[in-house]
Amino acid sequence: MKLLSGAILLVGAEQAFAHAQLVQFPNQDASSVLIPVSLILLVLGTLLMIWGLLTECRSGHRHKSMPGADAGTGQ
Repeated sequence: MKLLSGAILLVGAEQAFAHAQLVQFPNQDASSVLIPVSLILLVLGTLLMIWGLLTECRSGHRHKSMPGADAGTGQ
C-alpha cells in the first residue's frame, strides 16, 4: 500500500509541475502555488516509495499469509 500511495503522490507531483509550466499570463499566481505543492508531493512520494521498498524487501520473502511460505523448513 505504501508503494501504491508513493506512486500516486509522484504522479500528482508531476501533474502539478506540468500544470504550473502550462499556466498562461493571467493566472501567474497559480504557478506560485503549484510548484511548491509539486515539491512537497515529490518529497512525500519519494519517502513513501523508499519506505515501502524497504519494508517489502524485509518482510516480503517469508510472509505467513502466503501459502507455502514455510515449505521446506520442516514446520
